[in-house]
Amino acid sequence: MRGYDPKTQTATVQPKLSMMIGGEKVRAPELQSVPVMHPRAGGVILHKPPKNGDEVMVHFAQRPLDGAIEDDEDMRGENTTRMHHISDAVAVPAAHSKGKQLANLPTDRMHFGSEDGKSGLQIKEDGSFDLVRNGDSLWKVVEDLATAFRDHMNGIAPNDKKAEAQAILDRVAKIKAT
Repeated sequence: MRGYDPKTQTATVQPKLSMMIGGEKVRAPELQSVPVMHPRAGGVILHKPPKNGDEVMVHFAQRPLDGAIEDDEDMRGENTTRMHHISDAVAVPAAHSKGKQLANLPTDRMHFGSEDGKSGLQIKEDGSFDLVRNGDSLWKVVEDLATAFRDHMNGIAPNDKKAEAQAILDRVAKIKAT
């Protein structure tokens, strides 16, 4: 990716494609104003603003996208001679080459966060989740706070809130992804 316009969600993309023509290596042209497809449905979107240098998967539509992209219209049978054309490209910011595979992502949960897997929102299949940052966890902070409250002694006065603090700890245990 060479550039991204967040207002129009379009990008400038340089395909990793070249051919030998007449003994000379020729690169594919840079694609301008390519729509970037972000997952969206049900009134929500997962928008990942791409950066220059990010790799994307470029797909070429079977038919012209002019009406569908520009006017939110159905694709009509007009101009059907144009197929898999360079001007009908869309980019998906999810592709990567083998050299950029991520090695440290959690294997037992979905991860929305940093590429090193150390910071972000992590959700397990059972619905439990955690917010982590560089190895620390929001739920661990809440647990530590509730434990300190539960075990606190104020001189000789008894702590009559131990049951409430334990109830908080029990609730955290049900929510956090361990």
